[in-house]
Amino acid sequence: MSEHIVRIQDFVYRLTAESAVLESWNKTRATVELPNFVEGLPVTDIEPEAFSGCTALRDLSLPVEIQHLPMPELKRCRTLEAIRVSPLHRDFSSQDGILYNKDKSELLDCPPARRKPVIVPETVRKIGKDAFSGCEELTEIRLPEQLEYIGENAFLRCKKLRSLELSDSVYWIASNALSFCTKLRTLHFSAMIENPPQLWSLRSLRAVTVAPENPFLSDYEGVLYTADRSLLLHCPKSYSGVLHLPAETEQIKSEALGGCDGLTGIRVDVQNPFFADRSGILYEKSTNRLLLCPAAYAGTLHIEADVQDIAPNAFRTQVLPAVLKENGVTKYTYIEGGPLECITAAPENPVYKTENGVLYSADGTVLLRCPAGYRGSLTVPDGVQTIADTALCGCSELTEIHLPETLCKVGNGAFEGCFSLEKVTLPASVQSLGICVFKECMQLRHAVFENPETVIDTGCFIHCNTVILHGAKDSTAYRYADAEGLRFVEL
Repeated sequence: MSEHIVRIQDFVYRLTAESAVLESWNKTRATVELPNFVEGLPVTDIEPEAFSGCTALRDLSLPVEIQHLPMPELKRCRTLEAIRVSPLHRDFSSQDGILYNKDKSELLDCPPARRKPVIVPETVRKIGKDAFSGCEELTEIRLPEQLEYIGENAFLRCKKLRSLELSDSVYWIASNALSFCTKLRTLHFSAMIENPPQLWSLRSLRAVTVAPENPFLSDYEGVLYTADRSLLLHCPKSYSGVLHLPAETEQIKSEALGGCDGLTGIRVDVQNPFFADRSGILYEKSTNRLLLCPAAYAGTLHIEADVQDIAPNAFRTQVLPAVLKENGVTKYTYIEGGPLECITAAPENPVYKTENGVLYSADGTVLLRCPAGYRGSLTVPDGVQTIADTALCGCSELTEIHLPETLCKVGNGAFEGCFSLEKVTLPASVQSLGICVFKECMQLRHAVFENPETVIDTGCFIHCNTVILHGAKDSTAYRYADAEGLRFVEL
């Protein structure tokens, strides 16, 4: 018997000598119950393309002989609420619309449109790869006491999941298992977890706790450390108030404090031999190097005469707009600039100076940092040749800037997140713009290039959807606008 196609009601099958394969079906159906046999042949497979354009399917029942499931394609059926399989199937089983292996030791797939709470059976030992991935409406999952393993992307983008109780039997969590669970508030690690998953995308996480007997990890006031507290691994993004650094801490992992927008200050145990604080600002023990000004530090930062260096990421601030959805329409509300409004430097400091609350190098050639809470118009003084990387990042209430004729270089991300800035004129002296200089400057309407040869690096105007570049014909600005699909007006 050669292969041939048959249509039965709303379904199209490809028949071979031994089996039937579902090729396509009527995509307007909300319920699909596949038969066990077509013309006496068992239905054993589903073509991945069969689910292309699936926008109505809510309930899918699988035949008893099905051998392979197109899991990634099923995840694209954003309306799917339940998957069912015959109790006679030799490899799969289902319960309450969720797919498991036969003995229910592994949870294979939860449909993406599932809303009601999930109670995982006590027999389950493993949450499989992508099992709850994309379940954006799911608010509650109860995991079994004897759960041991959580696979890759297991809870990826479970955006409404607020808590996840992991029992002490869990010994493995894949590094990206919890990525973009943006409403997850608390997290507990068992005694057997050695390597925690990535936590940087958990914007609502307030506290991490660790079983006291864990030989690898520990927690202190909701912050994650190695067991001996020598290394600070992660401070939850929604941690608020003052962070107390214990005496044992020798190192802080890169980006461990990144995105902690509610952090108002840092207090270091006086016995700590590696770090110190001044008025809630983190320094190396000698206080010669400023390491971090917390994102929610309020008022004025004073740089003493002995400070000789400031770490590259010392000033952290939120630069993304808050996204709201009203009646299905996406709207942006701009987050106000950070509370730091002014920076002052001691007159005798040999490395730094300040003018109108903005930090510069002592010789006045580099603009190092404008505080995120700066409001209104800024005139950069003559003599400034460089605007440092991220120097004005997050200054969301900066409405106007005047750049000097001495300016040559604008660093990476220098104006990122300056949401209120509408126009910038780059003098003829400007030779180069770094990566993502004006990223997220969503109100930017006009960027004027007086130098026809200014080098413009990657992503300079990313998410500046209404910007118009002005410059000379055949200038670098003209070519950049043409390559990026931006509007251009000849000067």
